[in-house]
Amino acid sequence: IVLFEAMAAGVPIVVTRVGGVPDVVGDAEAILVPSERPDAIAEALAAIRRDPELATRRTVAARGRLATGFGITPWLVAVERVYAAAARS
Repeated sequence: IVLFEAMAAGVPIVVTRVGGVPDVVGDAEAILVPSERPDAIAEALAAIRRDPELATRRTVAARGRLATGFGITPWLVAVERVYAAAARS
């Protein structure tokens, strides 16, 4: 949920590539770093300070991904597909 909150808030996202994180955001929306690498996290944060325009492009892309991939309409469509498939069975 915190990824969705960050995407909605329009803040730069730095996350580790663990679990389902890469299913929610990719390189266009966030800076993904290897887990267990605090130096990579520090470098990612420094990169945001060095290039705020790129950070802004990523936040805009993240908001768009949130709306198109995780908004209410995509979820309703997915649920309708599940029910339609179940009804056909």
